[in-house]
Amino acid sequence: MGRLADLASPGPQPDPYQRQRKPYPDGWQPRVEHDESGGYLVTAPSQSAPEHDQALRDYGLDPSQWVVTSRRISRWQVYGGDWLEAARLSFAPRSLSASTKADADQLLEAIGKWKPRKPVKASRVAATGTFFQPTGDTQIGKVDGDGSEGTVGRFLSQLDESVDRYRKHPAEVVALPWLGDCIEGIWSQGGSLRMRLDLAPAEMVRVYRRLIWAQVRAFAAIHAGFIEIPVVPGNHDETVRTGDRMSTRYDDSWAIDGASAVADGCAENPDLRDRVRFIFPKSDQLGIVREYDGLAVGMTHGHQFGRDPFKWWDAQAGGRTPLGDADILMAGHLHHLHIKDHGGSRLFFQIPALDGGSQWFQHRHGQDSPPRLVTFTIRDGHVRDLDPVL
Repeated sequence: MGRLADLASPGPQPDPYQRQRKPYPDGWQPRVEHDESGGYLVTAPSQSAPEHDQALRDYGLDPSQWVVTSRRISRWQVYGGDWLEAARLSFAPRSLSASTKADADQLLEAIGKWKPRKPVKASRVAATGTFFQPTGDTQIGKVDGDGSEGTVGRFLSQLDESVDRYRKHPAEVVALPWLGDCIEGIWSQGGSLRMRLDLAPAEMVRVYRRLIWAQVRAFAAIHAGFIEIPVVPGNHDETVRTGDRMSTRYDDSWAIDGASAVADGCAENPDLRDRVRFIFPKSDQLGIVREYDGLAVGMTHGHQFGRDPFKWWDAQAGGRTPLGDADILMAGHLHHLHIKDHGGSRLFFQIPALDGGSQWFQHRHGQDSPPRLVTFTIRDGHVRDLDPVL
């Protein structure tokens, strides 16, 4: 009977209509997530969040191996009136944060001291057509491979080679397009690359500006004609995102801002103001179309077409957009050299990247491509003099 009585009177039961209070707000459950490149943790609710080192120890992380890079606090009042708080701490390996920090001042000084090497013998061929040296995907600030230092050194070295090739194939006009992803930025890939930077965002833009200026100095010294510099935005150059979406105009880009500063400097220089012209997309646009020696050349970064530029280009042609009507579509974004004829006597020209590579892409696909600048000439309605493809 006693056992039956116990079952009949189980004691007080929770009121199913009484909302149960959570011990912490949504999103602030204590947890830790990390890999070898860094991560974050959320501390357990308490009267006051623990110090950084203690929080790391609470989750089995050695403070001598990890450093907290940012902190966010949440405070809330629980039933009964007490206040609790928790901290969300982002952290990175101390070795990574120390070994991958580039010295922006040294990079800027190196660019400023750079001078083109002793020139090769100039060609006696008449200067006709337009000489192109497009640049894209420098992603200054990216830590992969040899980092920003390697990218800057590679750019200056290959700028020398480009100047040599111009001397062999002189032209009336020099076109120096910048095709996006000029800096690594902090927003692409949902902000997940913030632990893999060797420069701060402002430093990235400063280095990028100096590279354009070095390019202008190099070609202005050997070319008496007109220099045109079209600049288009890339996804890494975006100034701000909300979540993982661009949240302002498409031309609101660090690539545009950095180049605009050089354009202002050239406009104030009496030796350059009538010789150097920068071209930017119209408001809220991503691309540029310019005519060179009988060919309409469209320039864009490529994040809008992903891995199928031809389907996208055909759709643009169907919509009669300026890029859809171009004879040549020149783009970056996919990082490897790809030149292919397309219907209607059109030519797709994807330029290679100049950064130090991508560990993520190599881990996923086992491949990479050599970083380099390429040059070519448009003359009499034809693409000519493409430098040797290795």
